[in-house]
Amino acid sequence: SVYHCPFCNLCRLGEGLGTDFFHCMKCNCCLGLKLKEHKCREKMLEMNCPICCDFLFTSSAAVRGLPCGHFMHSACFQAYTCSHYTCPICSKSLGDMTVYFGMLDGLLAAEELPEEYRNRCQDILCNDCGRKGLSQFHWLYHKCAACGSYNTRVIKTEAPDCSTSN
Repeated sequence: SVYHCPFCNLCRLGEGLGTDFFHCMKCNCCLGLKLKEHKCREKMLEMNCPICCDFLFTSSAAVRGLPCGHFMHSACFQAYTCSHYTCPICSKSLGDMTVYFGMLDGLLAAEELPEEYRNRCQDILCNDCGRKGLSQFHWLYHKCAACGSYNTRVIKTEAPDCSTSN
């Protein structure tokens, strides 16, 4: 079935406002009732899906809100998360990564770095909490001291001696 939203001034697929959709005035779009609790961002759907580049506002495909507040098509989310775990726009984690980060803790605890790298640190930026900090040197994994996330990026490649920093 189809309904007309007077706020969007568009006809949309669904039963209608208050039945299976609501119109968020701040985001300026119709969203499924499951998205009642979402991060409002002004005109957030007035952009292209970061995966397929289809305009989200006029798309008839189902749209999914991400924990960070960005949106993409539900089908694009399903395909994208088969090989990625971060938002393609802001790089924040898309879900609870506690188990995965715990596995990385175990992996790194069992790994022995060569002597010349043991007391080295790298400056990192955490994509999840947004804080900068120092992390023990590693080729792949850098843990954020503030939130425990490994969803980080190295921002300074020179590795200072961190034996005095910790």
